[in-house]
Amino acid sequence: MRAEAVRSHPPLHVLFVCTANISRSPYAERRAVQLLGAPPPPEAALRVSSAGVPGFPGREMDPEMGARLRERGADHLGHVSRSVSAQILADVDVVVTMEYAHRMRIATSWPEHAPKVFGLQQLTDALERVPTSASGRAALEGALALARPDSLSWDVADPYRRGRKAARAAAAEIDEALAVIVGRLAGIPAVLGN
Repeated sequence: MRAEAVRSHPPLHVLFVCTANISRSPYAERRAVQLLGAPPPPEAALRVSSAGVPGFPGREMDPEMGARLRERGADHLGHVSRSVSAQILADVDVVVTMEYAHRMRIATSWPEHAPKVFGLQQLTDALERVPTSASGRAALEGALALARPDSLSWDVADPYRRGRKAARAAAAEIDEALAVIVGRLAGIPAVLGN
């Protein structure tokens, strides 16, 4: 039945957003790909990408967060940062921000896309409250209905230029959220090691 659902609906596309698209959001993107099976199979129920707001296009991934990926068996090579745009937002089903400020910036600049923007912890919290029988689009719709207001208290602190300890804390927080988000939206058991 799961394969039929995948064939009858295009995969959900999740966009992870941070400030520059060099630390938190590419980390989340690469770890989500790892959960899906790198590379994800063509019939995967979930696609992921990342961008920054305001973004700093053309940059590689931050070395500290890249090191956290390598520790976990994922690859940081080849990442090139990009900025959020109206076209990128139009092409995704859900936007997951690392900070409340990112969410507000998207809502202000592209208000037509505001309903599909969640904070990372906000979406995790909502998906944990959706009945476990729901996955994929049904889980996302349930999360939209059950989401509590986002807030600064759910921000993932920016580890950029703050050293290994900050990078490890951000990576651990993102990993914990991804186990829920990827698992529920892709309809797979998602367990991240390390």
